[in-house]
Amino acid sequence: MHSELNAQLAFHLTGMRSAGELEPVEGLALRPALLAGYRDLTALRYDFPLVFTDKSDSGFVAPLSQLVDEALRDCPPGKDTDRLLKHAHRREREIRASLAGGRAAGRLSELWNVPPALPHDGELADCDATLPARFMTRAWSNVQARKARRFHEEADRLIVQLAGILAADFVHSDEGRSAQRLAASLAARDGSFDTEAMSRLLAKALPERRLPATRRRRVRSMLSALKGQRFFAGAELAAGAKPFPFVFYSCAAALQAMRERRPLFTELARAVTTARLEAAGQYVEERHDALFEDFADGALSAALMPDYLVCLNARNLQAAENAGLAELLASGLPVKILVQHDDILERSGVANGPAFGAHARLLAGMALGLNDVYVLQSSASNLYRLRDRVLKGLEYPGAALFSVFSGATQYSEGLPAYLVAAAAMESRAFPAFSYDPSAGEDRAARFSLESNPQPGVDWPLHSFAYEDAEHQRVRQDLPFTLADFAACDRRYAGYFARIPHGHGNGEVPSLLMVDRDDGLQKVIVAEPLMREARRCLDAWHGVQAFGKREAPPSAPPPPVEAEKAVPAAKPAPEPEKAPASDDPYIETPRCTTCEECVKINNRMFVYDANKQATIADLQAGTYRELVEAAESCQVSIIHPGKPRDPAEPGLEELLQRAEAFR
Repeated sequence: MHSELNAQLAFHLTGMRSAGELEPVEGLALRPALLAGYRDLTALRYDFPLVFTDKSDSGFVAPLSQLVDEALRDCPPGKDTDRLLKHAHRREREIRASLAGGRAAGRLSELWNVPPALPHDGELADCDATLPARFMTRAWSNVQARKARRFHEEADRLIVQLAGILAADFVHSDEGRSAQRLAASLAARDGSFDTEAMSRLLAKALPERRLPATRRRRVRSMLSALKGQRFFAGAELAAGAKPFPFVFYSCAAALQAMRERRPLFTELARAVTTARLEAAGQYVEERHDALFEDFADGALSAALMPDYLVCLNARNLQAAENAGLAELLASGLPVKILVQHDDILERSGVANGPAFGAHARLLAGMALGLNDVYVLQSSASNLYRLRDRVLKGLEYPGAALFSVFSGATQYSEGLPAYLVAAAAMESRAFPAFSYDPSAGEDRAARFSLESNPQPGVDWPLHSFAYEDAEHQRVRQDLPFTLADFAACDRRYAGYFARIPHGHGNGEVPSLLMVDRDDGLQKVIVAEPLMREARRCLDAWHGVQAFGKREAPPSAPPPPVEAEKAVPAAKPAPEPEKAPASDDPYIETPRCTTCEECVKINNRMFVYDANKQATIADLQAGTYRELVEAAESCQVSIIHPGKPRDPAEPGLEELLQRAEAFR
């Protein structure tokens, strides 16, 4: 036993394995124990795939599961409805599996070929390497469409008013009152009216009264600028002219376009401003001519300027691009920048060891240090949950940075991008936060940790159930730490060593993992990874403190779990059985704050202090709502129990559906 302990301590401290004492983890296809229940994501109902709809508000995107639920919600209970529900849910699973299997995403209507008809059609999107740019571009397009509509509403009105000024001026000219013009304006053109005589009479009675030539030139110049602008697509564009593109894939290209277009935009801004005065009859040449002659860049309105969208990948941010990125963020102009991270488990080229998330932290720190930049950081798995904050950032009048981890790394074999992205946020390696400079005067009002699991603690705790060597059910709370996240990446297999069954002790930091057959394994964690986990925790404390949120506990738990024994068993395939009373219940510690249950009934289901779901009042809802909530739950932690009202309609069918959640 003493030699076993020495071997385990030696590996923990040095990463060196003694022959025969410890086993490598390469080839075992291990994954953290808390991910055991997610081996087949396609069997679960969760946010993906998403559907990009044709709506222009926050409904521009919706989960497929939500659209299916909306279509089924008004169906009356009965056998036909039961059959419809089964077919619809089966087709939903088939579409989810098809996209997860690599099928190219298309329109939902191309794949949804069963009743009922869904409330919206649109492009399907899975959580993959393309999602961050697709999500941001679609949201940006909706915001810009609204901005373009506002511009054209005013521009069209000004064009009509300016054209009216020139038309009235022409009517008062000799040319406008010529016999030919009068004849052309008459409804009856049979020669019965002497237009020559009328022209001579008007010339004597009303001498020509023309606008000053300078005003005519000014109005024509304004009309030319408004009709010829290329910043907002619209019917007034000159024949053959195309609107400027505003989506770029490098900072250098965006900066060059902004510099080249600046004189044209200055001209357009001057035209809009002078047209407003001219249309209202308030333009005074003696005062305004000199003012608009020196129309400065500082007078440009960000509300009038189209927003630029720059989509970048962090791997391409070299020195020149980094400088361009800093210049764009500091410009104060409405530039929206997406930086996509595909790998946050990078190694330091200087320290020859882990340097997890260092680039993302530096990027976020630079943006936050500017104070007037809107900043949002999130994993791709969480983008839908933060869609309102994404739209808020895109509508913000200044610069905005969106830092997104896609989860699409090539080193997490067997794990879909959705799970990798979610695990990054869960482990605090890539926490979600937003900073909105317009939300208040201090950081507490501007900063939000919304959507992070259990944001008031160090590591999120989740209940884990398994069967021990005596075939008894065991349940314990496990933290999900940076070490768990790193264990998903094959590059760090050398930082872990499997302890043979029955040879464990509680003195060496370790993790519980499962192999490809769901056999429970215990692995030792090497000190360099433990050290990086402590750095990750320090960074998380800094994020908590930035917004003056709840301080971390004075005695934080260790970054990885040190178990007292090694159960040689398999994790339980089923959730823990319902209490003997058959009352409904929720495994609250496992709640991921997906909001599905509170959307169904926010009086029966409420969030506790950690923003995790509990059942508050059974009298406030029906058994059908309990079953629907269980079916909608992303992690299957809602157990409907038995119905309280034996007279509730459709109980036979509901009990069958509830059986899967016993």
